Amino acid sequence: MESGVAGWCKEHKIILILALAALLLIVYFLFPFLDGVILGTVFAYVGRPIRDKFGSRKQLGSLVASVCIVVPIFLVIGMGMLEVANQIIILSHNQAAVRDTIGFLTEQLASDLPSSVNGALANGLENAVGIVAPIAASIPLFHIGRVLSLGIINFIISIPVCYFVLVDGEGLVESSIALLPKKDIKTCRKYITRIDHILSGIFIGTIYTSMLGSIIAAIIFYGFGLPRPFALASIVFVAGMVPFLTSWVVIIPVAVYKYVTVGLEGALVFFTFASALIYLPSELLIRPYLVSAKSSMHPLMVMLSFIGGALVAGIGGFFLAPAIMGAIVGIYQVRAEETAARERCDEDMR
Repeated sequence: MESGVAGWCKEHKIILILALAALLLIVYFLFPFLDGVILGTVFAYVGRPIRDKFGSRKQLGSLVASVCIVVPIFLVIGMGMLEVANQIIILSHNQAAVRDTIGFLTEQLASDLPSSVNGALANGLENAVGIVAPIAASIPLFHIGRVLSLGIINFIISIPVCYFVLVDGEGLVESSIALLPKKDIKTCRKYITRIDHILSGIFIGTIYTSMLGSIIAAIIFYGFGLPRPFALASIVFVAGMVPFLTSWVVIIPVAVYKYVTVGLEGALVFFTFASALIYLPSELLIRPYLVSAKSSMHPLMVMLSFIGGALVAGIGGFFLAPAIMGAIVGIYQVRAEETAARERCDEDMR
């Protein structure tokens, strides 16, 4: 007679098959909202320090934390997406004006160059615009609208997910741990604690850095009279979540744009202010402390996991890949500590 888990599974195999089929159906139906679930979990990690300030008033703290995290991100990303979509529509319907503007900027930029180089540069840019403009005109706006609509729905779903993870997340984890054999509970809790510490460092440092940089960037871009300031700020937000890319991805091209439009002095003033107010506080003060110190992960690993996850699985993969990487690093660290402690114990016994 079989006993234990194997015996119970054999006796209840029909129930297990039905439960597995139901679970697969649930996953299938909820798969379009996977990005929202992942985003909500990430927002919960970011908002947990705010919730903890409220002590025993967990529901109120969770509500305040959700609002404090979601509202700034929604304003920057939402308005940026609207500006980008509007710009794409304008470009697709005004190809001749775009060519004329590119030609004017080319003449200004190449006024001091030799005539042969100037002609080659002008022809090259004109050919490039001739290639890009039809592509922009053929962009499937319906598909873009569908993707944007699904993204907005997932973002809305992430708000209640964030709230309920903050309220009930720890209880759900403890309930899951309680299902394990008693001898494994202590070890499992040690692994979960380490992984949780690493993920907190990754997500808190990443989101706080990006939020601070994008909000300051929107103010600076608007103050300098740049077109589409919220679109540029949203790019700063996304780039700020990837180490090494950061806000330079936007600051340097915009400085070149200022050089072309207003001259060297204006470009230097913008570059100085943007570097001092956008890059220095977020990248040299916040990120090194929160990401490297608290997550104990090398910045290169964080960068590769963010970029690779985004290329493979979009928004959800952008956050899921670093989480998987953090879990692997956490398991490795705990195993290494246990092995080192066992070796020290063996040496003491000798």
